[in-house]
Amino acid sequence: MYLRVDTRRVPPTVEMCEQEDLTAFKVVLVTSTHTWVKPDTLTNLAGRAEDDAWQDKLAEMIAYAERKGWTDEQGRVRAHVETTAGDGVA
Repeated sequence: MYLRVDTRRVPPTVEMCEQEDLTAFKVVLVTSTHTWVKPDTLTNLAGRAEDDAWQDKLAEMIAYAERKGWTDEQGRVRAHVETTAGDGVA
């Protein structure tokens, strides 16, 4: 059996699959290769709202993303999703 966790949904969904197969167990993570992030979220998480130099660099990054077509109509920036191995306990 396995648990299928879909992180593309908010909140993520968990589904049990192949319940009758008790010879193996795993968790399958379903994720997108990209996601969209609001620039304000970056500022808030960084705690740099009052840092003009940092804000200027962020604006440059956003402008570059716009030129490349990596922003959407809501002003969000497209970000690559990377995964990393790590030990976790559920």
